[in-house]
Amino acid sequence: MPSLSALLTEQNHVPTILIAATIITLFVYTLYSKLLPKPIPGIPFDKNATKTILGDVLTLQDDPDGLALWCGKHLDRLGTPLCQVFMGPLAKPMVLVADIGDARDIVFGTSAFDRSDYIVDRFPLFRGFHFRMKTGDDWRLSRGWMKDLMTAQFLNSVGVSSVYDSVKKLVNLWELENRVADGRPFSMVADLRSLALDVISAFYLGGDFQDSTLGRQIDFVGKLSSDKLVVGTHNEVTFPRAPVHEFTQGMIVVGDRLAAIYDAVNTKLPPGLVSRWFRYIAPSFGKFFAAKDTFIGERLNRAFARSRRGEAARSGIDHMVFREEKAAAKADRMPLLGNLKQVMTDEVYGNLIAGQHTTSAALVWILKFVSEHPAVQPKLHEELQTVLAAAAHDNRFPTGAELAAAKLPYLEAVIEETMRLRASFLMPRDAVRDTDLMGYRIPKGTIVVLVSQGHHFDLSSSNSSNTKKRRQYPGAANASKDLDEFDPERWLARNDATGEVVFDGSSYPQMAFGVGLRACWGRKLAQMEMKMMLAMVAWKFELLPMMDADLASHEATYDISYRAKKGFLRLRSRGQFSAA
Repeated sequence: MPSLSALLTEQNHVPTILIAATIITLFVYTLYSKLLPKPIPGIPFDKNATKTILGDVLTLQDDPDGLALWCGKHLDRLGTPLCQVFMGPLAKPMVLVADIGDARDIVFGTSAFDRSDYIVDRFPLFRGFHFRMKTGDDWRLSRGWMKDLMTAQFLNSVGVSSVYDSVKKLVNLWELENRVADGRPFSMVADLRSLALDVISAFYLGGDFQDSTLGRQIDFVGKLSSDKLVVGTHNEVTFPRAPVHEFTQGMIVVGDRLAAIYDAVNTKLPPGLVSRWFRYIAPSFGKFFAAKDTFIGERLNRAFARSRRGEAARSGIDHMVFREEKAAAKADRMPLLGNLKQVMTDEVYGNLIAGQHTTSAALVWILKFVSEHPAVQPKLHEELQTVLAAAAHDNRFPTGAELAAAKLPYLEAVIEETMRLRASFLMPRDAVRDTDLMGYRIPKGTIVVLVSQGHHFDLSSSNSSNTKKRRQYPGAANASKDLDEFDPERWLARNDATGEVVFDGSSYPQMAFGVGLRACWGRKLAQMEMKMMLAMVAWKFELLPMMDADLASHEATYDISYRAKKGFLRLRSRGQFSAA
């Protein structure tokens, strides 16, 4: 039995324990309260999100459609065209605004908003890349180098051949893979990425880099034995990949890492810190960046020499170098290339990485939608055979020049409808000063995201106002009620004077390539790649629907692009065609 003194000692300890527990509880509660989201006064928000330090992240992580569509659905849930969301502990509120009225013009067309730190923090891997710069003199210099690359003259002389030659290899590869797969579905994801890599490399580097990832894969599959195929649980085939050029491998690895860093939900550490770790500390990445500096530097040297010799530009790098020489002469300064400044190397590399990554994601979505909608393919094939009648008559593939010049409104509508439903990425903007948006006060430094997908607010103010056209989409009067449906005809219009059916890109809000001064500079090249890919594939093959729902899944991940996790094809050849 304990003594009286022991009992008294134990009782004296109880108040001390209670006081310590109370202090710890108060500290934890105070800390937790500090970490809870702090709403911007006056702007709507989900009240449940302010009760947890994770804010809206939990509902976002539970949504299978990804960030872009979640934003629109969140606006719908709150019944407002503008709201604020909270993306984790200590994160400042982010404002979502529906793409209606004049919201787009204000966010992207006024000096009140600029490139967001959300973007800048995720691109330290590319120090001199214009995409991560605020709008200023450095950005204007970098964008100025690319001024000539999207002109009709350069696209027709260099762009068409870069795209067409690569697409022909893709068609040849799929004919081979379809035969080896023996009618089974096979993955298209890596092949379309190889297409995008070949196109952007040929466009920028020209004859200074003639390696083809698709060409390597054609040779590899041609020698592949059937026992080397990877066959999944649904009898789907994934082809092993041929070894690629060291520089190409670096673009693949660095692009994948960039995509992971860009992921707004799964990045557990500050993205700027993660980027700098990979750029400056991780040894495996250090070798890729050292190699790209050497590789691109050598090709800049060659372009610089061609410029001094007065030769015509033959590649994207040539044009950038020639443009820098002109800018330097005008400003009475030495050209940056005299010392091979890092900024131009980073600009080239950034465009190579971003161009192939976003475009390849879009290509997968285009073919997924076409294969899933049987009514689309007959219309698409009929348009191709009618417009490209000479090629059809000669039983050959259309030439690159024929495809580039062809007016294919239905094909363009298929692509635009895909981009509407699966836009590549959201483009946040930062308020550079206190401002107003839709009647709400937006404090300086607030991230604002314009949302074109997922919401169902009235879009009539964004429709085409051209009175000479009337949209032929059957549900045009109530279009906002069926925006979840894939229907390319919503983008078609008829000119009453001529009766001609034309593609009307202003029919619905669209932000796949951004808008305004900071819109994607490579839009025309990407659109040419999508157009030629879809035209050539539809010319050669019939795309069959997946028999298994799991292979047809639209589950996706949002990083720098909205990327399908699965992309499979079942093809039926339309016959043999002679090369143009």
